[in-house]
Amino acid sequence: MAWRSSGTNNTEMVDKMKRFGIISSDHVERGFRRVDRKFFVPRGNEDSAHSDQPLKEGNVHISAPHIYGSVIEALALVPNSCTSFLNIGSGTGYVSCIVAEILGPNSLNYGVELHADVIEHCKSSIAKWKTNVVDEQGDNSTIHFMTDTADIQIIKGNGLDIINSKGESVVGFDRIYIGAAVDKDALANISKLLSPGGILVGPVDDELVKIERVGNVSSDVEGEMEHEDGARSISGLSREFTSQILSGVRFAPLTNSRSMVQTVIPAHVWNPSVQRMYPSEFKRASMHLLMCSNSELVQPLPTTPRPDERVNVAAMLPKSIWVEILSFTHRKWFEPELNETEYLKRRLREEKAKNSHLERARRDAEERCTAVEREKTVYRMLAMRWQSRVNVLISRQGSQGEAADRQAQADEELSNLLDLGGVPSLSVLRSMLQRMSDVQEEEESSESYEDSTVIVDAQQEGELDIADMEEDHAEEEEVFFDSDEESDADDFASVVEEAVPAVASASRERNDSVVMEDVDEVMNGKERDGDQPRSVSMSSYDSY
Repeated sequence: MAWRSSGTNNTEMVDKMKRFGIISSDHVERGFRRVDRKFFVPRGNEDSAHSDQPLKEGNVHISAPHIYGSVIEALALVPNSCTSFLNIGSGTGYVSCIVAEILGPNSLNYGVELHADVIEHCKSSIAKWKTNVVDEQGDNSTIHFMTDTADIQIIKGNGLDIINSKGESVVGFDRIYIGAAVDKDALANISKLLSPGGILVGPVDDELVKIERVGNVSSDVEGEMEHEDGARSISGLSREFTSQILSGVRFAPLTNSRSMVQTVIPAHVWNPSVQRMYPSEFKRASMHLLMCSNSELVQPLPTTPRPDERVNVAAMLPKSIWVEILSFTHRKWFEPELNETEYLKRRLREEKAKNSHLERARRDAEERCTAVEREKTVYRMLAMRWQSRVNVLISRQGSQGEAADRQAQADEELSNLLDLGGVPSLSVLRSMLQRMSDVQEEEESSESYEDSTVIVDAQQEGELDIADMEEDHAEEEEVFFDSDEESDADDFASVVEEAVPAVASASRERNDSVVMEDVDEVMNGKERDGDQPRSVSMSSYDSY
């Protein structure tokens, strides 16, 4: 269904991605709706901006929307969090903007791109999407938005050669996306940029894979976690990583620069103005330090304190010194290192939450399937009913045509019999009425057989209700159509019955054999051909 997610605008495109199950999370849907793809496609491809296909013009390349939907769902982003995100091969910046909208203003968003023309296209595309101010510092471009969207920092460099021992890479990134295909050796190096508990998604050879860094675990626990949720190990990764293949894809390879200069992602320096962008543990610890600065060394202890309550929170250093000290710490400085048990507990909570979400999605899918089945049954019943009505109307039209022909033939015969030149025989009239009666009975029997056939078929399909409805409808139509034919036959019979006594009385007044001559011809002295009179013999016993 992926290739069917095209639309005429961004709203229709996202609706189809949601309909076909490419995106399922509400926050991912909101992110795609807030970032219109038309601002990021290569120049000259605006008419195909919302088609579900990749677009490329020179070095500028943007993947199909359903690929980005699968990637962002697999990243398992937490809305309005302090998550750090790294986009290697950031390209047009489309994914970076969607992630920035989902994570909120307290997140960190980095992009690494090698080509200068692609970076310029990225900055111009983001400017068309949302008003911003760009801060240029050498090869680093920081895009500051006027709204609550997180800043995006684009770094010109080689994504395959990022130093993991300097800058922000020392702490690691919570989420990483690779925008072009890499081999397994390059994947092993990039995976080192993940922080414990982090997720990486990207194309490896011809497969879209998901990598999770679980930290150092014992060998017995590792065997249980490697195959969790279909995950399997990829060669080149250490045992602290688990991997999962999401789908088969075809990406262009990530370009490797021949320059010997390595790429360093600058570290995020703390100051009170960016306190909101740090994790909760850092916020709490730094607030305690600053509040307790310049306090008295000796403080009264609480009455009958427990041993764990006997803590002196005095901080003799002034606040300015603590601000300087905190500027040398990283985002996760105050986060305790999780041991194996704590990490597994956290993973268990995450899996429970994931299973709960999947269970809700399963129930919703079952409800939709049930509704579709009900709708299918209704449409099937309506189709059967209309088919039955069409068949009845077709048969009626055919029988009406045949009846009209027979009626015309009978009228012609009657007109010939009732001609002034002759007196009709009662036996002939009786045979005509008998033929009309036989034809009418045959039509009624054929119609009843067709109706019974429809009813039997409906009962075999388990559609008794619609069969009853069809029977009632057929009976109503049968009464409607038969009433016209019966009325015509009754009129004809009444005319014949009125004509027969008159003819019979006229025959009784004459002899058994009557010679009928043309009086006018006799009076004028004219004789017929052969000078022989024309006679018609009628026996009086015919009236009985």
